Amino acid sequence: MQASKLISNSIISLHPDDDGNRALELMNQFRVNHLAVVKNSFFLGVVSDKEIDLWNSADEFIEEHLHNLASPHVLHSQHLFDIIEVLEKNNLSVVPVLDEEKQYQGVITNRKLLYTIAKSAAIQSIGGVIVLKMNNNDYSLTQIANIVESNNTKILSSYVTSTPESTKMELTLKLNTSDIVSIVKDLERFDYLITASYKEDESDVDFLERYEQLMRFLNP
Repeated sequence: MQASKLISNSIISLHPDDDGNRALELMNQFRVNHLAVVKNSFFLGVVSDKEIDLWNSADEFIEEHLHNLASPHVLHSQHLFDIIEVLEKNNLSVVPVLDEEKQYQGVITNRKLLYTIAKSAAIQSIGGVIVLKMNNNDYSLTQIANIVESNNTKILSSYVTSTPESTKMELTLKLNTSDIVSIVKDLERFDYLITASYKEDESDVDFLERYEQLMRFLNP
């Protein structure tokens, strides 16, 4: 999914002539910790509530602090994974979206992003989850997929978690079956370390419904 499809229709941007009080008021209203600063459709940066707390006074205008503002953003054609990366790296509650001419289009909230991921077919489908830990150099999704598919099972989604300072990584697999015992054994036979595995079945439907209710609350 592209960024243009995830833009919030309700969250407005700030203008350099707005003061800190106005910014904090809007952040509280929209339940976010960041807002984009825009002038004549040109994106100037992102201001946060923590930054405003460091000002001498919330009565100060944003224009006085433009030189301190970071400008993380994504283009409207970028993929969901790019948005996640920008949000995570910058610890944002919203990420601004620009068009190819760098004109401001709007923002995507982390709540909207979480809701979109939760609504994906891969997340909602009944099936098992396996978490593997390995050295970065040992990662081969092709080999892992071959092991999984040899058990007449498909990988619905995969997610890699790693940190720059570590030589280890975690791979989370969502599968299209809850019968994962033989798959776990085969992966272990190929010396993969399984750190966690979960089985989901029809009894989890009520949990999924309650989870969707929570997502609707977070993304009104």
